[in-house]
Amino acid sequence: MEANFFRHLVQEAGEVLLGRRIEKIQAPDENVWTVRLDGPLATRHLLFRPAKHGGLFFFSEQKPANPLAPPARVMWLRKRIQGRRIIACHSDWSRLRLALELTPSRRQGAARFVLLDLRTGIRLSDELPADFSDRISWPDLKSIQNDPNIWRGHPQISPPLRRRLTALDEEDARELYELVTCAQRPVRFYVPQYADGPGMPLIWPVSGQNQTFPSALKAAQAWGVPTLFPELEARVERPEQVQRKRRTKKILRALEKLDQEKARLQRLMDLRQQGEIIKANMHLLAEYHPETSPLPKQMKLSHPEHGEAVLDFDPRRSPSENMEQCFRLADKGERGFVHLARRRNELGRELARVEQGNISAQDAPPSAKEATAPAPLPKKWQQLAVHLFTTSDGFTVARGKNKKANHEMLSKAASPFDYWFHAANGPSSHVILKRDHPGQDVPRRSLEEAAALCSLKSAFKADGKVEIMFALVKDVRKVKGWAHGQVSVQQVQGTVIARPDQELETRLARRE
Repeated sequence: MEANFFRHLVQEAGEVLLGRRIEKIQAPDENVWTVRLDGPLATRHLLFRPAKHGGLFFFSEQKPANPLAPPARVMWLRKRIQGRRIIACHSDWSRLRLALELTPSRRQGAARFVLLDLRTGIRLSDELPADFSDRISWPDLKSIQNDPNIWRGHPQISPPLRRRLTALDEEDARELYELVTCAQRPVRFYVPQYADGPGMPLIWPVSGQNQTFPSALKAAQAWGVPTLFPELEARVERPEQVQRKRRTKKILRALEKLDQEKARLQRLMDLRQQGEIIKANMHLLAEYHPETSPLPKQMKLSHPEHGEAVLDFDPRRSPSENMEQCFRLADKGERGFVHLARRRNELGRELARVEQGNISAQDAPPSAKEATAPAPLPKKWQQLAVHLFTTSDGFTVARGKNKKANHEMLSKAASPFDYWFHAANGPSSHVILKRDHPGQDVPRRSLEEAAALCSLKSAFKADGKVEIMFALVKDVRKVKGWAHGQVSVQQVQGTVIARPDQELETRLARRE
């Protein structure tokens, strides 16, 4: 995140956070944090994802899905900060750091500050770092334009700011620099719009299309929501990905054991040299006998090719028996080495297949039935009895096959910001239209197609026209004691008059 934008973001965030109670802390993914706060719904969740470049910090009404079992780090933080109120916010904005000062607590290990570092992560501390401060010095404009490494001594002169100041003419650059250096809040904030989505929010416009916002909080949300939520959805692993990881790990373990076996076999093969040295010195060892004059455990002998060597002997054996034992073990090592090389080649080929996505154990091509079989469903939906469809605009639609599936779609698979469809005046299947993030717009055509798919499994299918309502999943509540499939809808987003069309169902059915 750009430091000068972060300066105004933490000022606005401080006003929102002051006096709020930390109700819960969660981690939807590694190094992604959700802090649930009491108070207004619009700022209920603080989402924080540190990163070397592109760290995220924004508020959202919705929260990402969380794992069923919280990681140990989350439980550790909950014990120390959950239930405490934020009594002050301290900013070190040039280094992208915000410290939340909490109410005192007698809990063991309860620290005074929660330090949110947009580059390194979250940690607790009883004292602020020695270099933690919002007081900074500003270099002159010419130094910024002439020194590409000025950010090392002045972290607030971020690379995006320096590039912008260098690209502008002298008058415009001076005007922008005055805007940056003054502590006054800008009139508007900018989020660049690119083909692949929104860019990092700034306090100045960039060339091309920019979306403007009246506050830094709204600009941060406009960037954070469509950036973070799809990333988290994309990280939900398919079953075949899990199986591929497990198989890869198993193969790598087997290869590691082969390395250990190779070292053992090599030691056996090295005994051949010892046997040759004993053979060359047999005339010197003729006096030794295991009963009357046993061999010493070690002896230095020489060989015309191998030179001098200190050899280990078994005193219980004669010199010839020691020699034969060396040759016998060396032969065993060579035989094992052949099998080891063959096994290593097999594992290497198998690892290559797995890395390419083929987790089958055979080299033979798949049968016609296997080749035409659909790909496994996404992990969340695999155990659910649902039909999957893809709308003309590319949105995934799921329709429950029975009451249990209707219930489990809401409780196990759907995100709070997905759309839920149902007949407005009677029984029907539940239908879910998946969205990537809470701010994603759904074209009217996709809404109508999802409604039509719902109408095909309703009590009014024969009527020709069916009124279908749709709502956000977060507004659809399952009520304890009610039968599966029965829900309470808190708020309806709209209704669609759908026409049951069997051909539409066939056309949109998922084929993979």
